[in-house]
Amino acid sequence: MVRSARTIRQTRAVAALRDPRSGAVAPPKVTVVVPARDEADVLTDCLNSILLQTHGTEDGASLRVVVVDDGSTDGTGEIAREFARRDPRVVPIRVDSPPPGWGGKVHAMHVGVEAAAPPEAGEWLWFLDADTVAAPDLLSRLLATADAIEADLVSTPGGPPPRSSATWPLLMPPGLQLIGENASPDGRGRKAFAIGHCILVRRSHYEKVGGWAAFAAIRNEDVAIATAVRDHGGTTRTVDGLGHLRTTGMDPFGQGWASFRKSFVAGTRGSAPLLAAIGLGQIAMSVAAPLSVLVGRRRRPKLTALGLLGCAAQSAAHAKTAEFMRARPELAPLAPISGTLFGVLLLDGAVRALRGRDQWKGRRSTF
Repeated sequence: MVRSARTIRQTRAVAALRDPRSGAVAPPKVTVVVPARDEADVLTDCLNSILLQTHGTEDGASLRVVVVDDGSTDGTGEIAREFARRDPRVVPIRVDSPPPGWGGKVHAMHVGVEAAAPPEAGEWLWFLDADTVAAPDLLSRLLATADAIEADLVSTPGGPPPRSSATWPLLMPPGLQLIGENASPDGRGRKAFAIGHCILVRRSHYEKVGGWAAFAAIRNEDVAIATAVRDHGGTTRTVDGLGHLRTTGMDPFGQGWASFRKSFVAGTRGSAPLLAAIGLGQIAMSVAAPLSVLVGRRRRPKLTALGLLGCAAQSAAHAKTAEFMRARPELAPLAPISGTLFGVLLLDGAVRALRGRDQWKGRRSTF
């Protein structure tokens, strides 16, 4: 029940997305960096959505897009080059593999920033995954929100695609609840929360924390950079932009499972004992309430009442998280099943970490 109350508080700490700024002030320069490894199926939609952003339409010079083909073996690179031929704002870059000690995505984003033009005063960096599609006003809204709350880094999760998988109602609520145990949307917790598929950060603060080079071998680089910005005097906030950004990165279900597993293996630095302990604890907490109801329903009414109270708390937390993520909150009564399933996911991560088999897009994990 303590976790349930904490989950509800965390969702309330997420900032609202503001309306775009008026044209009274010249729009700042924004460099968009899109790391893409074998993303031919989704990259076209992503780049079209970036180039249709309302930000920078006044002069055409306030937006530049660097697409980093990270050793792709499909048509990702050709798609990036074709966009560059049609639009001078697009710069395609190819890297074959990260240097020793670097994670693939972190290195791709580092290369993207380095390939951009020299920094300008007031410039922002927007890191956007290739499996996302942004509404035309998303960037303007993110900038307006950062300006209104005086934030130096803002991030938003993406909502589900029209035909989303079971990842969203089953894995998303317990996954976010566990992440929220250590990372706070308003940056006030032990760590600052951020979502890697959409991060907007002032370039001055990016340089201040050492850029992506400071997180070369870190797999949960989103939380790491947000925490570093916070610890270097900046302000970070997670905002609710789910109505303006969608992601296919959690679909189908198998990909969502692997994505969450990767994140938690990274967050524990590949510690099989820690993953196993968290997984078993997650399963125990998920089944405790319904088991209490079953065991106490005949002769121990107080135990039954306590179990029912626990089930209600689990459902309330699940519903709140699912509502925030647009992930079918009406399925909240399945919270014990959902939580148990996520515990199994963590145990799967423990086994893979123990065997050294944890990979993402064909590359072995580094910690």
